[in-house]
Amino acid sequence: MITSCACGALSHVSIQADHFKQVSVTKTSRRNRFRLKILRALRPWHRRLGLVSALFILLLVLTGVAINHSDDFGLDQTPVTQSWLLDYYGIAAPSHVAQFGVAPSALYITDNLLWQNQHMILEANTTLISASYVDNMLVAIDAQQLYLFNDLGQLQETQNASTGLPSGLLALAIVDGRVWLNTDNGVYQADEQLIDWQAIAPLTTPVAWLSESKVVDKEVVNLARSANLHWQRVMLDLHSGRLFGHLTVWLWDLFALALLMVSLSGFWIWLKQKPPR
Repeated sequence: MITSCACGALSHVSIQADHFKQVSVTKTSRRNRFRLKILRALRPWHRRLGLVSALFILLLVLTGVAINHSDDFGLDQTPVTQSWLLDYYGIAAPSHVAQFGVAPSALYITDNLLWQNQHMILEANTTLISASYVDNMLVAIDAQQLYLFNDLGQLQETQNASTGLPSGLLALAIVDGRVWLNTDNGVYQADEQLIDWQAIAPLTTPVAWLSESKVVDKEVVNLARSANLHWQRVMLDLHSGRLFGHLTVWLWDLFALALLMVSLSGFWIWLKQKPPR
């Protein structure tokens, strides 16, 4: 009787163990199926996000290298000459363009910029009025200042009211190697050293004030627009996402998030496919 009860108890325990084993196997099977479903759903998105992230990384790498070596590539000194890109940045053509003399020795004024041999040699605070060569020097004026350069276009001196220059400049003339100025207060002539200014009144003979050429080199207009934008700025804006506006900055953030998701999903796929030890 005791033996029969013991056998019955053992049989009951064995049945319970088999039941628990089947339940455990069922739960494990369910977990495996769920894991496989996640892997199947995750892999395509991992590939898609990886492709998008690769393009984003490529763009960041190329622009980052260009920025880091901008001095070597000369990007900080290379102006943008593409009209469509200048238009995109909203850089308009200069409103005041004047040419004095004949190329190749002509001098050009574009608003507050002075050009010699298509090289900008001066950026004044206000619009320039006139410019000319005198002996081995170059003279330019705006309404309140006179700029004196050497023949290489290097600024040597700036004169204004504090140095005795007449105020309210209107026009410039070169007469017998002397600089003449037409101002709101009359006509003045400089001495040979361009230090003292003598008022000429009354004016007995007409003065041939410098006038602009009727034909202006269009390339100078493009150079004037390019003076405000260099390729280093374009690379910085492209790298940060600001080239295409404020919305692109958010798009760059999404790309960075996609890169994070690729990293996390790749780690998860590797972890789940890792063979057990």
